[in-house]
Amino acid sequence: MPQVNDTQENLQKCICGQCPSYNQCMGDKTEGLYCARGKSSCEFEKNGCVCGACPLTSEYGLEQLYYCEIGRDE
Repeated sequence: MPQVNDTQENLQKCICGQCPSYNQCMGDKTEGLYCARGKSSCEFEKNGCVCGACPLTSEYGLEQLYYCEIGRDE
């Protein structure tokens, strides 16, 4: 599986902040781009996942969901 690059361009494509599971803690820590940066340091409740709709999913051939929980695809 290809590794997502942690770049400003990819961060701009990132839709983590639109996810129903994204919470105040994640926002306060300006977390996102979990597929490149690794899993969240925040506790959260799974309320749905938008990883499948993210442009990085098709661009990098990603197959997982909830990168906020599992981190990068290695």
